[in-house]
Amino acid sequence: MKNLYLLLVLVFISCNNKKENHTTNKNKKADLEVLLIGTSHWNNYKSKGADIAQTDEIDILSDKYQKELNEIIDKIIAFKPDKIFVERTVFYQPKLDSLYNLYKYKNWGRKYRNEIYQLGFKTATILDHDRVYGVDYRETSFPYGKLMRAMKDANQQDLIRASEGDLKQFESRYNKLIAEKKHLKEILYFLNSKEQRKLDLDWYLNNANKGGSLEETTGSFLASEWIKRNIYTYGFIQKYVSSKDKKIMIIMGSSHIAVLDNLISYNKNWQTVELKDIIEN
Repeated sequence: MKNLYLLLVLVFISCNNKKENHTTNKNKKADLEVLLIGTSHWNNYKSKGADIAQTDEIDILSDKYQKELNEIIDKIIAFKPDKIFVERTVFYQPKLDSLYNLYKYKNWGRKYRNEIYQLGFKTATILDHDRVYGVDYRETSFPYGKLMRAMKDANQQDLIRASEGDLKQFESRYNKLIAEKKHLKEILYFLNSKEQRKLDLDWYLNNANKGGSLEETTGSFLASEWIKRNIYTYGFIQKYVSSKDKKIMIIMGSSHIAVLDNLISYNKNWQTVELKDIIEN
């Protein structure tokens, strides 16, 4: 547990110094460029899914969003990532390899909404990659219900209201983009904005972390488990990257990318690149 708390300190410091770190990184040529793409889960179309935030979702298979997705993929192809990392565990890799080969050679999976197939597999196939890499880590806990009960038992009504307010604000802003049928790139810009990433981490560090009484550590445990999951993911990515790689792309849920962005900012040899950078520039 002590080591997990240290991870929280690492990310908290990163949040405060991130701007300075990124400025320093951009002044030097990085050995590796890392394209970060935080997504929602497109497979949740007409389904609420398992996430805490219960939002509406685009129909990625519609003509409109297929056209816009292909426009985005064209920009990614021009960026030419050497490896693509997605939200599947390292233990799932044999199955992921099998599915990717079916997609690449047998035209399987084109009608599945999951962003791993629609964005990851499609891009990798065009670039003729041998595989797509699963780097998620799932051997963690996320006791959200227990945390809410601990807040209630500690009479932390202001904290509960703040937590619910932040969640409703995100749901409202995201659902508005969906209702207005905004361009896919605008939806992804929102999910990957610096403001949204900061708000995401803020909930873990300044809401969940102080949830409960002094004797109740569920909030700190939940926050540290989330950081743990993502720092393991970062470690897997580091192990997969070789000296031959000049560019990579990471596609994961936007809350994962919020942590990974901070962790990568401490790597003097890696430089993050945003989707908006490669589309608009």
